[in-house]
Amino acid sequence: MQKRNKVNKPKLYIVGHGAIGLLFARLLHTAFDIKLIVRSKTKNSAQIKVTALDQSVETFSLETVTIDEIDSIDNLFVPTKSYQVANVLAQLQNKIRSDATVILSHNGMPNLTAINQALATQNLFFLTTSMAALKHADFAIAHTGFGASFIGALNANTEKTPTIEHLLTAIPNITIEQNINALLWQKLIINIAINPLTAVHQIKNGVLIAPQYASDIFGLVNEAVFIANKEGVEISLSSALESAYRVMRATSQNYSSMNRDVFKQQQSEIDSICGYIHKKGVKYCYSTPFNSRFLALIQDGTP
Repeated sequence: MQKRNKVNKPKLYIVGHGAIGLLFARLLHTAFDIKLIVRSKTKNSAQIKVTALDQSVETFSLETVTIDEIDSIDNLFVPTKSYQVANVLAQLQNKIRSDATVILSHNGMPNLTAINQALATQNLFFLTTSMAALKHADFAIAHTGFGASFIGALNANTEKTPTIEHLLTAIPNITIEQNINALLWQKLIINIAINPLTAVHQIKNGVLIAPQYASDIFGLVNEAVFIANKEGVEISLSSALESAYRVMRATSQNYSSMNRDVFKQQQSEIDSICGYIHKKGVKYCYSTPFNSRFLALIQDGTP
């Protein structure tokens, strides 16, 4: 009986083996037949090691596949950097079934026009989470923070699928969000308050609570709230700041993803975070000196 259940588990492809991807793989591997999509491989499976919040260690094995080995995809989870999404979807476009369920998850504002052009008929969702993980090696992570997760439809034809039902059962503290656009803006503003400052100053999230960072946080968030309201999303400055400081406290011992990118001298997601506000500011003839300054700082590699 157990073997039959295992065979009947829905297949879920996860792109890459980043920290969040592996963290969700840990939560989902008992509900799904998970396959990690990797660039290249030396063997057909990877031993995943996860250090939990209570410091216990869990290991499990997942099958690894390259794009060329995939016939078709019914369920796809893309927990990549924002600047990688378009390339990933372009490479997988001929593999993804027309009725597939595709879940994106990254920091910053997604390029909805490009995504909807690439995936016009699929059930397209976006997942945002306050959970955090730190990668120690290729297939080894530490779960460093627990929080709520939300998932919502990105296009008009999307319907809740059996895959989403499985997700809602397997992931703790996850809910469906009907207004995903408002949620994306809320997440973006939190990213704007935390990521650039922690990257430039190379500090943990909780350090931002100190008074010397207050003026920069206020300026960054104030500009983002103005643009959000211009885009038809009602967010107040007070609630945005409250949310940002709440996340700083909840993830006080964590390094933001942008902090780690700058530390490792890797490309960051600044273009889809502060860069998004900078571009919208140009559109609305509204000056965004705080977001524009941090965009330039991190783009120039000066932190």
